[in-house]
Amino acid sequence: MSAKVTGMVFDRYPEGGGEMLLALALADHAHDDGTSIFPSIARLAAKTRQSNRSVQYQLRRMEESGWLILVSGGKGGRKPGSDSKGRTREYRINPAWMNGAEIAPFGGSVDNPSKGAETAPLDSAKGAIDDIKGCNPQQQRVQSATSKGATAIAPESSVNPQEPSGNRQGAPAKIGKAAKAALFERLWKAYPRKQGRADAEKAFGKLEASEALLEQLLAAIVTQSAWPEWREEGGKFIPHLSTWLNGKRWLDEAAPKQAGTAAGAPAGGGDATWWESAPGIEAKGAEVWRTRKPGEDFQRYKVGVFKAAGEGPWRQGLLADLLRTKSSIYADVHQYFYGHPPIGDAA
Repeated sequence: MSAKVTGMVFDRYPEGGGEMLLALALADHAHDDGTSIFPSIARLAAKTRQSNRSVQYQLRRMEESGWLILVSGGKGGRKPGSDSKGRTREYRINPAWMNGAEIAPFGGSVDNPSKGAETAPLDSAKGAIDDIKGCNPQQQRVQSATSKGATAIAPESSVNPQEPSGNRQGAPAKIGKAAKAALFERLWKAYPRKQGRADAEKAFGKLEASEALLEQLLAAIVTQSAWPEWREEGGKFIPHLSTWLNGKRWLDEAAPKQAGTAAGAPAGGGDATWWESAPGIEAKGAEVWRTRKPGEDFQRYKVGVFKAAGEGPWRQGLLADLLRTKSSIYADVHQYFYGHPPIGDAA
């Protein structure tokens, strides 16, 4: 698993849709130098929520473009992606690309042949990154026909798109002290009132901590930070974190008279909620990272800005939405932000 290569794919891979997901899956299996990639076709198909045939077609396109290089592996084996002895093929990512060279755009994407290099680097189906309206991208994986004769295919019936995310929502897995401490550290950084840390740690220790619970807490912090009582007099009325946890205040709802304010801009203007609008994200990106390139996909740029901006409610809100909508890229975005997969039951 290479966080380095995963980050490079997020930043520079020229295609989007299912092909981007496949590139991320390959990066997840690679060493830091882009070598030693040998997962089976079936594993890649399950990881990207695609059919075996779609994965095979995309691998051929990657080889033809020069981005992916076949190192070893026979052809003609009965098991897709393996030789007659059952060995999976081994690939490596082009070392020139790893060193900064750009691979020419592939032309038509597998998912959308009319689009070229500027297609989104993440799943462009609704629900992938920003359009989080409850639509599950795992249920919209019907590939378009291309000029090379690939037939439109739906995901294989053996892959249940609901199963992986459903498993994540089951009973929380027990995690160790170090992992629980890491979850608390992220919560403490996100909570706006920095008083009573020791009491807050005790309160957090009483909970069945998990990645899913943390994302729920962080999402509540993002929402409640926009409430008037959390903004008045410099946050004077924000409860201590221990009080907030002991009282399960993350389940609170805004009073009816505050409902309109919670979703709007903060009183007095400013960029306190810059991550909630495209202009705010682009302005922040220019400040902490770089300006958005002409024609650059906004969702891809947004993830990069959130990473460059460091820890904060922008990251937590995005991850919470991905987890809530059961997006297949949740783990990849988490890896890109923190350099490791989700901890506990959301892994």
